[in-house]
Amino acid sequence: MKTYFKKVALFAIMAILTVALVTGLAACNPDDKTENNNSVYVTYYAAGAAAQAALAAGVIDYAVVGEPAATAGASKGFAVVMDIQAEFNAATGSTSGFPMSSSFVRNDLAANKDFVDAYLAALNDNLAYIQENAANMTALLKAAGSASAFPAASIPKCNVGVYTPDSVKSAVADMMKSLNGMQSVPDSVYYDASAATAQGEGSGTIKVYVPDGAPLLAVANLATQADMTVNGYTVEVVVETAQNISVAMAQGTADIAVLPANAGVNLIASKNVGYKFLCSNTQGILYMIANADGANGTVKPADLAGKKIGCIGQGAVPQYAVEKVLTAAGLVIA
Repeated sequence: MKTYFKKVALFAIMAILTVALVTGLAACNPDDKTENNNSVYVTYYAAGAAAQAALAAGVIDYAVVGEPAATAGASKGFAVVMDIQAEFNAATGSTSGFPMSSSFVRNDLAANKDFVDAYLAALNDNLAYIQENAANMTALLKAAGSASAFPAASIPKCNVGVYTPDSVKSAVADMMKSLNGMQSVPDSVYYDASAATAQGEGSGTIKVYVPDGAPLLAVANLATQADMTVNGYTVEVVVETAQNISVAMAQGTADIAVLPANAGVNLIASKNVGYKFLCSNTQGILYMIANADGANGTVKPADLAGKKIGCIGQGAVPQYAVEKVLTAAGLVIA
């Protein structure tokens, strides 16, 4: 009989311990997305379309995408609930946001001041071109190889410009430190007009490799006007993925490569590829979206505690910007 009661007592103790263990594990379960009210759960997606699909399926609460996808998302049932640029500026004290797609020109072309001046002039002319042709931009760029929609309302939000190296150096330095652990960015990374010489007109074809979306919008006139030349060169715009453009830049086969600012700078500073940072083409084009039927006006960073966010651009500018916004609000990224 004593043995029987000992067994019963042992089983009871084991049952209690099992319940306690399961309860403890549940409390510590990292997959439980609601326990830590100070945490925000970030998942990175390779493209905006994947983030939007996860949002539509209810896998995430919000998605961070770039323009023109943010505006185009209205036709898919999404609504913009946060301007990441505005929140970034509030968090960091910046007034200009953060550089995104940027142009990197091969050293031999960078040495020709005539070419660089002509190319920068073409980029500046493009600012008027995209405004004048905003209503037709989707069709124009589709013919140039784009798979993106460019609603007219998205054009101003793409923040296309010709941002000089001096205007973005500080932001690039902070970005490189955060993303790549680079303590300083050498001045030799950037185009220096004083080191270039007038070499007259060239001939042949210049290939500009550019990702789809807002970066392509920044060279829309070069991509869509077949009769355009720059300093005697015919310009061919090649729409490619950022990964393939990085390879082309590393191999020196791109005459001009348009890449996220940190990606191009890292190739020059760490891999010693023969290019110069010529200018930034887009400045802060990130927006947070939600399913329109569940959106309730503007969302502030503090509202994201305990929420699940999908974001593009892991290891690139979007991660840098979004992390600045979230941590400034006292949130812990999980």
